Amino acid sequence: MRPYWQNESIYFLTGSTFLHYPYFKEYEQKQIVLNQIKKLNEFLKIDISIYSIAINHYHLKFYLQDGLLLPKIKQIIHGGTSFEYGKKYKMNYKNMWQDSKTLMVTSEEMDWQVTGYIIGNLLKHKEVSTFEELKDTPFSSYKQIMEQYGEEVARELVYSVIDVDENKDGILDIKELNKKKIIPVANHKELLR
Repeated sequence: MRPYWQNESIYFLTGSTFLHYPYFKEYEQKQIVLNQIKKLNEFLKIDISIYSIAINHYHLKFYLQDGLLLPKIKQIIHGGTSFEYGKKYKMNYKNMWQDSKTLMVTSEEMDWQVTGYIIGNLLKHKEVSTFEELKDTPFSSYKQIMEQYGEEVARELVYSVIDVDENKDGILDIKELNKKKIIPVANHKELLR
């Protein structure tokens, strides 16, 4: 039986590489995934509102008017990335992706948690060391949220789902997700689309 994906809903999609192999260690490698994310808008007219690209996985949050497009989204991300990566690095990557998970965002609190988790994901995995580095990387939507809602709100979103302690030198000590309550920001619906 084919899964039913509800229309006019917000989704959180994550995909991880086969055996968590670090295919995306280099800037150019991550750019391949980012280019596929941009193709979602080009080919399917889907704006990816929030994303992060780590060395062995990605996270996306987006609004989907037609739930039947979800398999096409995965095909563009997974198939397109595998194809472009294989072409560039002259290797066969049929088994590049191991796993993907899709969750429907069902509440305002969940929306904020997903947003904070995604924009802070590169901090969680220590691929960047400071909020400044997070702001400067094109592989996270942190800067977009910071520009839209302010730096304090963007940091609070990250702090609310990832326990991040930054010392005076800007170095972070990142712990596992905690259970802090998200403080919603006015105009949260702008995050959804």
